[in-house]
Amino acid sequence: MENESPAAATDSSAQLSEDAVRFSTAVIQALNDDAKEPPASNSYSHQRLLGPRKRLGEPQVLLESTDTHSLLASTDCSGWLSFVLNTVSPLHHAVLHAQRGRDEHNRVYSEDFALRERRRPWPRAFVVAQYLRSGDAAATGFKVVTSFEDLRAGDIGAYAMGRYAKPSDDSRPKPRDTGHVFIVAGSPTVVDPATKGYDGRGTLAKDAAKVIGVPVVDSSATRHFDPDSRKNEDGRYDLPKVRPHSRAEPGGVGTGTIWFALSEEGRVLQRRVGPQQKYRPVLARAARLSGNIALDDVILDDGGTLLVRVFDNSPSEFAGVSYGDSPVHLTGEGGLRLGSGRLVLNGNNDFSGGVTVQSADLIVASPTGLGTGDVVVRGGSMTLHEPAISESAALSVAEDVAEGAIRLDFKGRNVVRVLQIGDTMHRCGTWGGPHSRAMFVDPVFSGRGILELSAKPLESCSSAPKRSPGRRARGRTTSELHASRR
Repeated sequence: MENESPAAATDSSAQLSEDAVRFSTAVIQALNDDAKEPPASNSYSHQRLLGPRKRLGEPQVLLESTDTHSLLASTDCSGWLSFVLNTVSPLHHAVLHAQRGRDEHNRVYSEDFALRERRRPWPRAFVVAQYLRSGDAAATGFKVVTSFEDLRAGDIGAYAMGRYAKPSDDSRPKPRDTGHVFIVAGSPTVVDPATKGYDGRGTLAKDAAKVIGVPVVDSSATRHFDPDSRKNEDGRYDLPKVRPHSRAEPGGVGTGTIWFALSEEGRVLQRRVGPQQKYRPVLARAARLSGNIALDDVILDDGGTLLVRVFDNSPSEFAGVSYGDSPVHLTGEGGLRLGSGRLVLNGNNDFSGGVTVQSADLIVASPTGLGTGDVVVRGGSMTLHEPAISESAALSVAEDVAEGAIRLDFKGRNVVRVLQIGDTMHRCGTWGGPHSRAMFVDPVFSGRGILELSAKPLESCSSAPKRSPGRRARGRTTSELHASRR
């Protein structure tokens, strides 16, 4: 593949936002479908810090009905947002996940106030709010919405309360919750001042110019303004008949409306979740998913990579719709490290930090999907639907990667600089699987595509490269392989 800069990318922001709402509403419909037997379970439970060996690794959301369990959701607001983003766009989830490592979120501020967000399995509400407040969000996948009146379906909203809005200020109260996160489900509407209880029992800020109602999809134990899908006939939240978690509370994933008091300039002053609550001051921010992510230092680990881990319970398809396939275009000097799950790279990418597959299943569906850096496969699998490895890059495959794990599912050749399998470096020749027409065959490859190594001219390549120990048929020429089958 020629090492060229990708063409101008088609912005997939609208599709990403649409997917977030469509997936959320499909999940809610499934959870609330009383026709299922046993009944669906939906409740609210705060993430608990259980210690290094007992941490919750992913939100408790199960969407596949089997003989042993029904559809289930029991997670807090930030767990729900993480689950949705991890399904719809694992790259955006990885960006938010990386914010847990910031120094300001892992500091002892006082004897009774310490933040240790690195121990949390996903970013809490105040971490999301602080990130959207920073100047880093716009470049790393989240286009900030400056006025809540301009919110639209698919936007991400977050607010921090009390000391979580400004951790260094010890005069602020420390609330039970750090704040709240939600997915916007539709356009905001201005609340009529004549509405009963409009002033929140006298707690509405005097400088509030208006109050808007924002329809949301979230996980909550607090009754929202109407329409609220979680309410029973008595207007309250109930626990499900099958309690999914010992610490579950009434409520859970659903739709509702949250009120926000705005200043004359459109800045959020206060929030009010439901009719039983008062207005409370908050630090509120919102953004919509952008189809472009720059792999910059603010989201990279010490190794210069963004860790992407897809939850085991994130469905690639739900209710007949595929998710996680909308193009996201990656730039910058950083790289990707794929920890687990299924990830599709199909953007016009020119990031230069390379890709490392640890135990994930990587699917590359665009000619520039892998950027311009080296590719390392230590486990899992990689399927190339296009010759996507850069001509200047190296491909390294660990010795114990499964046979057929590198699927070259494209026509023709992908020119790469060198190929390393185990401890053995190869610099010339063409390589592929048993059904390719490559000079050399290795069982780690499958498909009909061919890798052509460019570090040395083809004519200088020996007929039998040095073989790596311990792998049957490794480094055989095509003629040797055919002879062994006779």
